[in-house]
This record gives sequence, C-alpha cells and structure tokens, in this order.
Amino acid sequence: MTTATLRPGAAALAPLTPPPPPPPAVRPARDGEEEPLARTLAAAFHDDALMRWAFPDGAHRARVLPAFFRVHLAQCLAHDGVMTTDALDGALLFLPPGVWENPTRRDTGAARALDRAVDTAAHPEAAHRLAAITRLQQRRHPVHRPHYYLAFIGVRPVTRHTRTAAALLAAVTARIDADGQAAYAETSSPGGAHLCATHGFTRFGEAIALPGGGPRLRPMWRGPR
Repeated sequence: MTTATLRPGAAALAPLTPPPPPPPAVRPARDGEEEPLARTLAAAFHDDALMRWAFPDGAHRARVLPAFFRVHLAQCLAHDGVMTTDALDGALLFLPPGVWENPTRRDTGAARALDRAVDTAAHPEAAHRLAAITRLQQRRHPVHRPHYYLAFIGVRPVTRHTRTAAALLAAVTARIDADGQAAYAETSSPGGAHLCATHGFTRFGEAIALPGGGPRLRPMWRGPR
C-alpha cells in the first residue's frame, strides 16, 4: 500500500471563486407596473443603435422613450405578453400567435397612441423613421407560420451584466415550447443576437438594412420544440 501526500500547489493556494448568483425569479407583469417598466426599458434602449437612429436628438429620445414603451407595454399586457422580475429591472414584451397578423381593435389603436407618444407634430422626422422601421419589418415578418413575436427585451444598464435578460428569455421560450409554437424576433445589437442564439434562435434571412446608412436588424427564428 502506498500513501500520497498532498502538497499545496498553485491551484490549491488560489482563492476560491464564489459561485455566480442565481438567476432572478421571473414572473408575468401586473397591471399598474407599466410606469416603472417603461422607465426600465427607456433606460435599457437609450443608447441602442435602433433608437438612436429613430430619435437622433438625445434630449428628445430621453423624453419620449418612456411614453413609447408605455404604448408597447399596454399592447402586450392586453395579451399577457410581458415578463419581468420582482425588481422590475428588466422586461420582455411579446405577442402570442395570430396577434401580429390579425390585430384587435386595441392593437390598431396603438399606432395612434405612438404618434402622440413621440410627439410627431413637433418631430416629424422621427415619425418618418419609425414608419420606415415598421414598413421594413412588415415586409420581412413571416406570415402563415404561427409563432410568438418577441418585440423587446431589455434590462437596466446597472444590471446588464447579470443574468436577468437570459432568465427572461428562458421563461418565455419555456412557455413557447409548452405551447408547441415557433418564435420570431428582430435583434438590434450583437449582444441581443448572441442571447437569442444561445436560446435556440437562428438567423432568418438577410439583415434588415435601414435607409441612410442606418443600423441593421437581424431577423431570427426558433422552430417548435
């Protein structure tokens, strides 16, 4: 019989790395949480390339983004399509199958609400740019293929390096899988594309190029599981 003597080496003397914190608990958003979630999304997207292109004036962008996201929050909440955390430091907005292709009366009213939210009378160029984004998205959006549409996912900049975004997306894709459905999204940043890719999304055709040298949106698709 032999015995081995443990000699402390470099690995043994290295400080222990604490385990990463657990992912935050995710839940459906509740009525009355629109205002804090609108502020969260406005902060998350203030420096996003798509929003900078749509609202090039920084002061205007900071002023209108909360109202812009309140409209989208109201639309998605009407279809139980908002996931968040107890801290309200992130949100994922989505629409279930059929809503994008066959909007309800409330959904069609969102366009008028957006006009008011972004103050189109005083900033017509921003309205033109938003219309261009919508028009290009409509041309590329898959039709006659039932799917969930993931509209926005964002977390506050102070929590951007936590696992909040991944937890939100994992919760929504679990619901999508339970329904046996597909999902579609358009990402406006490499980070968003990477996040979607890690949850089973793949590229869906060529990027959507916005006019005038604007940013590109990456359509992504996730088939039924």
